[in-house]
Amino acid sequence: MSYQEKRVRVKRYGKMQRRSPLLATVPSAKENRTMRLHKLAAAGMEAMAEAILRDLGIELKIVSGWRAHRWKSWEHYEETLIKKYGSLKKGRRWLAYASPHETGLAMDIGVGGLWPSSKTAAAQREQPLHDWLVEHAWEYGWHPYKNEPWHWEFPISKEAWKTGEPDTDEAIAFGLEDEYDDYDEDDEVIEDNFLDEGDVQD
Repeated sequence: MSYQEKRVRVKRYGKMQRRSPLLATVPSAKENRTMRLHKLAAAGMEAMAEAILRDLGIELKIVSGWRAHRWKSWEHYEETLIKKYGSLKKGRRWLAYASPHETGLAMDIGVGGLWPSSKTAAAQREQPLHDWLVEHAWEYGWHPYKNEPWHWEFPISKEAWKTGEPDTDEAIAFGLEDEYDDYDEDDEVIEDNFLDEGDVQD
């Protein structure tokens, strides 16, 4: 088992553009809403979805995949945090300025008792789907963001992200793992559960 974080950072990859041919449509848990992921993440999700359906009878669907950068400025970001959470420190715990979703390599699951809401995070960790992901997601290239049981990331090399061509085993053996484990002091900013304006969040 390999239940370990391998965080996807916008500062490493960059932002995937809305019209990129590397974005592929994936099953959505939101009616009439299209969800997309980087094509390699989408392939990993599809393979994992087959196993989840076989083992648990659950159809894997997401409520958030790729999304564009939403902040007009740093000031806009700070104002939103203070309004929504009461302070910058508390807000930064749940809302990232540069979200991994902007790369197309992150997804928020919206089935099997998992959903982007910090209020139910503890209960989500008790769900059979979460147990299955802890045990098996790494086999399909997916890694957790442990603070949010619904949020999973698909770390690949920057070259694979740019080209859409899978990493080779040899490339991974020669140091791509190091790309995923960098940590900066301001990386206390963790992933966000901020979806669309109409979604109910805490």
